[in-house]
Amino acid sequence: MNREYMEKALSLAGRYAAVTGASSGIGRGIAVSLAGFGAHVTLLGRNREGLRQTEECIREAGGSCDSAIIDISDADAVRCFFQEYDKSGHPLDIFVANAGINVRAELLDTTDEEMERLLDINYKGTLYGVIEAGKRMKEQKSGNIVIISSVNGISAMPNLAVYSSIKYALEGITRSLASSLGPYGVRVNSCAPGVILSKINEAIYSKQEILDAKLESIPLGRIGSPKDIGDIVACMVSDAFSFMTGTTVLADGGELLRRMQRQ
Repeated sequence: MNREYMEKALSLAGRYAAVTGASSGIGRGIAVSLAGFGAHVTLLGRNREGLRQTEECIREAGGSCDSAIIDISDADAVRCFFQEYDKSGHPLDIFVANAGINVRAELLDTTDEEMERLLDINYKGTLYGVIEAGKRMKEQKSGNIVIISSVNGISAMPNLAVYSSIKYALEGITRSLASSLGPYGVRVNSCAPGVILSKINEAIYSKQEILDAKLESIPLGRIGSPKDIGDIVACMVSDAFSFMTGTTVLADGGELLRRMQRQ
């Protein structure tokens, strides 16, 4: 197996992708990696400035992209985006449902507002996008859907009750959709990140004692980066992984393994 073979198998040249939550963090990392592997990427998000910065990252590296402001928790807005996308005449080869929020709270302490926000964005918002993408991929008889889950959707933590339960649900959606869309040549997988350094948590992990405690739970001994997740997702949707569907790819540096060993 030579380098040329591998480059061809992993190349996304000529593919069209859309990524939700692409204005920062993991979403930006995924978008940049997909573009780096050759795809044209449509960046979706609510933060105009964040999307602009992601566009700059992609174009400075020689990639191709465009963007659209969208609230994924608004079903009508999601449908409207896809109807506009149809007018471009491009296929939708890759859809990454990444957008989400995190609320740290014990179930008994979770407010109605927090619960509704998590359900609207993390669950309904994911489904709205996946449904519309799935319809188009089914019709074109090809495509890749990746749902960004979490290590906490496989092994729940006590202070992430609602968040974890939604991620568990998305794992079920992944397998159900993979089964129903497989006959149409559409692959559906999920990626479950562990701790990934972002603007949301960088202040927390800037405290050495907190960082050291976390690193003890990660066999690889480091916090993940958005690029780590982006490169994994880019590989998942490439032809090199064309026989993989209904699978969850753990990207946690071994954190789940360590949790299981401590039980």
